[in-house]
Amino acid sequence: MAVVETPTTWFEDIIGGVGRFQPVLPDCVRAELEKIASEQSKKARTARVSLELASKFSKIPCGSARVDDEIVSAALSSGAMVATVDTELLRALRGAHVKVISLRAGRVQIG
Repeated sequence: MAVVETPTTWFEDIIGGVGRFQPVLPDCVRAELEKIASEQSKKARTARVSLELASKFSKIPCGSARVDDEIVSAALSSGAMVATVDTELLRALRGAHVKVISLRAGRVQIG
């Protein structure tokens, strides 16, 4: 949702930083976006645009753990990087030594 709220050249910036990649969206994250999108608010409109953007992403299933735990687990098992601006998730990913793609001052940060 962050790239919808703060338009950036995120796709091109990521390609410049890591090369070609295939965006993936876990089913549990998609479900969270769908729940937000069903409401009537500015955040819901952002979630709907985010879902449209993510419609081209590959899908992966989730287990029954918390969404953040599923994201960390999927990244560890596949060796993938994770894009997020969520502070709690960032901490968990860094603690698990997962590379993170984030936004800072409207610019993509890879690390």
